[in-house]
Amino acid sequence: MNRLTLVLLSILVVGTLILTGCATPGSEAGDHEDGTYRGAFLDRDEMQVNVQFTLEDNTVTAARFRLLQYGGSDYLADDDATRQSIGEQHVQALEHLVGKNINDSLSDLYEPGDFVDDVDGFAGATIRANKIISAVRDALNRGVYSY
Repeated sequence: MNRLTLVLLSILVVGTLILTGCATPGSEAGDHEDGTYRGAFLDRDEMQVNVQFTLEDNTVTAARFRLLQYGGSDYLADDDATRQSIGEQHVQALEHLVGKNINDSLSDLYEPGDFVDDVDGFAGATIRANKIISAVRDALNRGVYSY
């Protein structure tokens, strides 16, 4: 896609979110129904992050990864120490949301170094935390998966 097409597509998406009342970054988020939510981050038609979390009065009461992988490697079940460490960092980032209001705490994931152990450039937890944010927002946009 050329740059103009991407700009127009971005304007269309943001405009649609605003008109339909969905929360956008920087806007005041609303209340979400109590229940279990599921969402995913996909890149190039490959699912990389799939989360499930439960909300009660906008507070995350439980959160887990259903899938966490990159390049065919499963970071939740890999025997490689580096990938295990990256997986643990992601789990810590997701678990940071538990016990907190989703509207107030989701943006914390942009700065995982404040609460995730051993965040460094090599592990890339800072960059990959954005994928968690995208998966959580996808879940909120989809609505309750189960009550």
